[in-house]
Amino acid sequence: MGYANWLGRRRGQEVVPAFSGGVQTQRFPLACFKIPIVDLMGVDVAYGQKATPTPPKPTAPTPESASAPAPVTALASAPAPDTLNLTTPKDEDISLKNCLGVFLEYVVIEPPERIYPFLDNKSQHEQPYRFKSEVTLTNTGYEKVLGWEVYIGFQHDEIIAQADGVLFITGDSPPGIAVGNGTSVLGSDMPDLQTSIDTAMDPTKIGYTFQLTGTEFGVAEPDFPLPTNISLVNQGWECGKPSKEDSPFSPANRMWVCCAENRTAMNDTKDLDSGFLPRVEGDIVMYYDVYQTYGDNYWAKVTISMEDPLGRLDFWNLTWDWKQGEFIFAMKGAQTFGPQEQDKCVLGKAGEHYGSLDFSQVMSCSSSPTIVDLTEDQRNNPQIGIPNCCRNGTLLPELVDPSQTKSEFQLQVYKLPPHIDRNDIQPPINWNIGDGYKCSQPRAVSPSEFSPDSIYSQTAVSSWQVVCNKTVSPVKKCCVSFSTFYNDSVIPCPTCSCGCQSNTLPWNHQKCNPHIDAMFLPYNGVLLPPSNRTALGLQLAKLDHYTTPDPVPCPDNCGVALNWHVYSDYADGWSARITIFNWEKEPVPKWFAAIDLPKAMPGYQNVYTFNGSVVPSLDDALLMQGHNGYSNDYLLGLDNTDNPGKLQSLMSFDKRKTPGISVVKGDGFPQRVWFNGEECAIPSQFPLGSGAWQGRPSVQLSFVVVLVTIVLLLGDATRQL
Repeated sequence: MGYANWLGRRRGQEVVPAFSGGVQTQRFPLACFKIPIVDLMGVDVAYGQKATPTPPKPTAPTPESASAPAPVTALASAPAPDTLNLTTPKDEDISLKNCLGVFLEYVVIEPPERIYPFLDNKSQHEQPYRFKSEVTLTNTGYEKVLGWEVYIGFQHDEIIAQADGVLFITGDSPPGIAVGNGTSVLGSDMPDLQTSIDTAMDPTKIGYTFQLTGTEFGVAEPDFPLPTNISLVNQGWECGKPSKEDSPFSPANRMWVCCAENRTAMNDTKDLDSGFLPRVEGDIVMYYDVYQTYGDNYWAKVTISMEDPLGRLDFWNLTWDWKQGEFIFAMKGAQTFGPQEQDKCVLGKAGEHYGSLDFSQVMSCSSSPTIVDLTEDQRNNPQIGIPNCCRNGTLLPELVDPSQTKSEFQLQVYKLPPHIDRNDIQPPINWNIGDGYKCSQPRAVSPSEFSPDSIYSQTAVSSWQVVCNKTVSPVKKCCVSFSTFYNDSVIPCPTCSCGCQSNTLPWNHQKCNPHIDAMFLPYNGVLLPPSNRTALGLQLAKLDHYTTPDPVPCPDNCGVALNWHVYSDYADGWSARITIFNWEKEPVPKWFAAIDLPKAMPGYQNVYTFNGSVVPSLDDALLMQGHNGYSNDYLLGLDNTDNPGKLQSLMSFDKRKTPGISVVKGDGFPQRVWFNGEECAIPSQFPLGSGAWQGRPSVQLSFVVVLVTIVLLLGDATRQL
């Protein structure tokens, strides 16, 4: 079968004779043009004859061709088939046949359509337009493509409204997915592409087409905005620069690229040979392991692992979407949160299929359940307790507590027709573990080995991996202030470190400025809540005789604040004191912090009140935590008299192991600080010696300048006399 022929049939259309000269043409709905159907050996498919170099001129259709079914019209605005007199292969078809790998094609299949709200000509860059495009993947190489992932470099603030048959790597579901900076999609209905060799060129197994409908801005007809790039993300394929070509009715409505096979990269992924995707790393890694399967239901185990060396997750809430109408009948080690929604089962397809089932015992019939951990007192409950469960939703890194890095739970899932075969199992999609993390879609990996009862080991029937990584937010959850023994004031936390919900001060509702540096504070200022420090800052400004801003800076608004204080500095060593303040009412059990002191850490000696250790894998950062079982393992919250929970410790450093270190010039101040897995905001400046601050003259220096000026003026007056 010729390549263009099977590609056309895969889209559900028949090959229609268009010329009487012995060469047939194929109508492509996304290309809107015709090409001669010639196979890779140059043999005419329809007639089994050698194709001539120059196609015959078109003539009137024969009676047979006139009676053939009419081709499906792809676009209402496209020319009629008899007006397309194009009989030579197009560039993308030549590229398709010459591609050894995966051929990608992106086509705008409808002209942009102006939609509400209609804006005037001055706001055309904000005018929304509807677009519809089609993406096609074709495996033309030797290797299977497992779990294909395609990147589309959107560039016009696109918003996806509909996308059937694909999943978004971000875990979002249409409508309303903002993809203006580009996005990656995965196959949902068909996640893998087989090879032509294995399937005898079966178009339903080696290729896949999906459509995207959405909104873009500022691009009107006759333009057909294309993405900046399309590529296959999977390891083992390398994509070149996409090509573009004008279509018969509008310029540049399509782009295509060949992603060639890279054998060296493929050899690095050993799991591909076994038909599974390689396991990848992330901040949080989850597994969905099916270990018992029946005709209409199965048991699965979910494992949530903290892999971030400084990560922490409290009160995790796991959500996902069922893909085929499944529902959770029973659980161990966790429970669903919120309404059970049994009415959706009773009144839906589940009630029709499972007529005798007691749905009052069902854990959740929700299509998007929320799953939460159990409390610690349920761990030994024989009915619902399992190993590694019941941690109250808290996960800690291995460096802090190796016994609390994993949470596990089991669930019994019932399926609906036509997916009641014991081998027809699909994992839930669109996983989300909580704010601050973005999770991938499930990836089919080699079956996991585990022990559901902690006695016997078994291999899962099927396993999927979900990887979640922490997202970067400009709004922090903690901040750091700097102070020293040689100055009586403090460089406070940066303005709005943990966000500013409004630019008004909470105690008098006066305006404050969220965009300027915080005012210096007297040392006792760190003992006051963030909202009460402005008055002390104004007093210090008056004492130091420098101009105060109007409006004043907004507070840092952080619930947790750390103060780094250089406590001493002498010839052979120096010391620092760290103080942790908790301005929230909730206490923090099993807290931990880490500091990055690149030049000072080789001379680290000891932290005296906390448990401290240098972590080579984190560039020799110093990890600190309370002593297990002692009171400093528990950071209290704000009490009724507005006194914060507070912990502090001294630490010492040896200068003989760090020759050339200058504490006063900044080497004694951390460059990065973390608390409970969150990186804290730190000041952009640090105190200088001799009572001065970098970027601000000191009180002593100002006095010296004034004294010298007076002496000079008196001398000049004496000479005049």
